[in-house]
Amino acid sequence: MQNWSLEIKDATLTIGGKQLFAGLSFYVNVGETLCITGVSGSGKTSLLRALMGFVPLGSGFISMGGEALTPLTAELFRAHIAYVPQEVALPYDEIADMVKAPFLLKANATIKFSKEALLTEFAKLGLAAELYDKCVSEVSGGERQRIMLAVAGLLKKPFVLVDEPTSALDSNTSERVAAYFKELASQGAAVLAVSHDDTLAAQFSKQLQLSPLS
Repeated sequence: MQNWSLEIKDATLTIGGKQLFAGLSFYVNVGETLCITGVSGSGKTSLLRALMGFVPLGSGFISMGGEALTPLTAELFRAHIAYVPQEVALPYDEIADMVKAPFLLKANATIKFSKEALLTEFAKLGLAAELYDKCVSEVSGGERQRIMLAVAGLLKKPFVLVDEPTSALDSNTSERVAAYFKELASQGAAVLAVSHDDTLAAQFSKQLQLSPLS
């Protein structure tokens, strides 16, 4: 997978009658980090959903490792992606159950869950080990997102997509998250994050700004 890339070419996306972007092209290789910035309404989150095959493009194409994204290949695409949304809302009451959920999916059947390995990832992201034993309702939204980012690190997917990873974090924690992305890239993943945070974007190896269409 060292030569894999995630590419979007000449893409147009329209949702609810509003065209979010047109002629959009970029790529990210494994080993790289890409941050997509832009104001609210420029289509950042919708772009992530399009890359996973949940939102169809109006024109253009998306490919992974040279394979085009189609309704028939979408499931295979998602099997190679770890996605961390801004708002983590999984149907579990306990953090211990929430973090194990991705390992129950068919696409991850060969990956073994390890609490010890997860807590190692927790430490890298500034998360206390005690969070593992808490109820989901006791943990902030920002902590839940970082917890699932730690899970994404364990899944060892070639592509990691993250939505607004530092929106609820202080500067020190944001730096930890940026360093974690660099570590994932050094281990052979491509990290693509969308953010409104220009300071965070500057720490990525590649940047792209979406501008709302007039």
